[in-house]
Amino acid sequence: MKIVRKKSKKEDRIKVDPDKLNMGNTYSSPPEYYYDAEFDCKDCGSHEIWTASQQKWWYEEAGGYFFAVAVRCRKCREKERERKGL
Repeated sequence: MKIVRKKSKKEDRIKVDPDKLNMGNTYSSPPEYYYDAEFDCKDCGSHEIWTASQQKWWYEEAGGYFFAVAVRCRKCREKERERKGL
């Protein structure tokens, strides 16, 4: 699956707080900004955008692993949670 990060206008980016990131065991440096990322849902194939604000929440508030990316649209995520009984 291909994720395309769109580096667009200055006002479309959100500053990263590197102290809140779960970078795991890596030598990589965190980025300076989040940008909207386009992806295709792995279940239904719909073209989606993982917004910079959604990424900031996922990585900094929910504690998601930094190298994890969105793979399902909202509707398919809900179906997957129901299937798993979450």
